[in-house]
Amino acid sequence: MSLVMIVENVKLAHEYALLGNYDSAIVYHQGVLDQMNKYPYSVKDIYLPQKWQQVWQEINVEAKHVKDIMKTLKSFKLDSTFLQAAQHELPAAEEVWSLPAPRKRTNFLLPLQNQRQMSLIALDLTRA
Repeated sequence: MSLVMIVENVKLAHEYALLGNYDSAIVYHQGVLDQMNKYPYSVKDIYLPQKWQQVWQEINVEAKHVKDIMKTLKSFKLDSTFLQAAQHELPAAEEVWSLPAPRKRTNFLLPLQNQRQMSLIALDLTRA
């Protein structure tokens, strides 16, 4: 296991995450984290474990973000299947709402017309 392989796997993890292939990104993130746990023991440097711990934590945070994205996407899929199931259970709009009964038309002007005719007749009678 070499430093070049670790760097290459980090690049692949980022690329897969950017392309939306989150399952592969998680696999590569987890592989990098495992490789990083073993690498400091193969090199004899006093300060290297501290630096590797910091980088390991950053990559671990990235992996958690990818997992959170996957959970969010999964919840969207669950919500959409729930909505689809609910739509199949709901009655059609025609079954819920019926057309209103036709109203009987009344002529509101009829009384006014009758009054006008009566007043004209009364006028004619008074003139005669």
